[in-house]
Amino acid sequence: MIYTHFGGKKDVKKKNPVSAGQWGCILFMALLLSFPGLSIKGAKNGLLLWYSSVLPALLPFMICTSLLTALHGVPLIVAPFSPVLKGLMGLSDYGAFALLGGLLCGYPMGAKNCGDFLRAGLISPREGKTLFAVSSFPSPMFVTGYLALKASQAAAPDSVSFWRLAASLYLPAVPLFLLARKLYGFSREEGKKAAVNHSRPEGIWGIDQALSSGVETMVKVGVYLMIFSIAAEFIRNLPLPGQILPAFLVSLMEMTTGMNFSAVSVKGERGILLILWAGAFGGLSGVFQTASVIKNAGLSIRHYVIWKMAHGILACLIFVLLQAGC
Repeated sequence: MIYTHFGGKKDVKKKNPVSAGQWGCILFMALLLSFPGLSIKGAKNGLLLWYSSVLPALLPFMICTSLLTALHGVPLIVAPFSPVLKGLMGLSDYGAFALLGGLLCGYPMGAKNCGDFLRAGLISPREGKTLFAVSSFPSPMFVTGYLALKASQAAAPDSVSFWRLAASLYLPAVPLFLLARKLYGFSREEGKKAAVNHSRPEGIWGIDQALSSGVETMVKVGVYLMIFSIAAEFIRNLPLPGQILPAFLVSLMEMTTGMNFSAVSVKGERGILLILWAGAFGGLSGVFQTASVIKNAGLSIRHYVIWKMAHGILACLIFVLLQAGC
């Protein structure tokens, strides 16, 4: 408030400070205009990765997941895994399906399932938060077809065991699940008593919804892959000291590009650890993809980032222990 010369009061609007996000957008736009060649190269790399690998691997699973949910087929799918997922872990049918989707299909299927099932009332908020902490992984197909290949390029092929890599990536789910269950207050009894909402529509309406939801999600995934692949290309061309720092920063932007860059520029066990960390964390591209599929689900993307950082650290630690013990 300020006083005018007539003795009255006049409202003065405070100027909002420029946010970090706004400065980031301005900087990114300036880089796009200043280095069009790098921008185009990064965009091509991201879109090619999306078209050739991510789209054919993820879209069918997304559509099938939505159809199974609409047709109430989830309990049938998770039945073979019930002794572990429901008996030992205490998950509901849909919670078990969310975890399986994250383990088998890769980013961001686990998070998408958590968000979809929470919005539909198929899992409880505590179960959803617990699963959100542990349901995002690189798929086994990606681990065998890409991550293990890059790890063998970083070191001698005979010195890298696929099973050590897989164990390093997937074993952290156990301690992280136990910790998340404790922090969020999820109990086995709650999972067993979970009320399942059977009001989801079936038939052709379910097919249309599955198609539209899957296509919309894949478009968002493609856009984020393109943006962060451009950012990774800029980082690769910065005059940064050493080899580990630029490889880490590229991996921080985009998982697949970071693995490839680490395999070429950082050799030995350090290169493998960078590749493992990238696979476990998923890159900022994966974080933004996850944020796009959990809207209005009551899940915290900040918590997700913390859990994924912990996952990356545990994956590296387990690999070092396995290497030292064998």
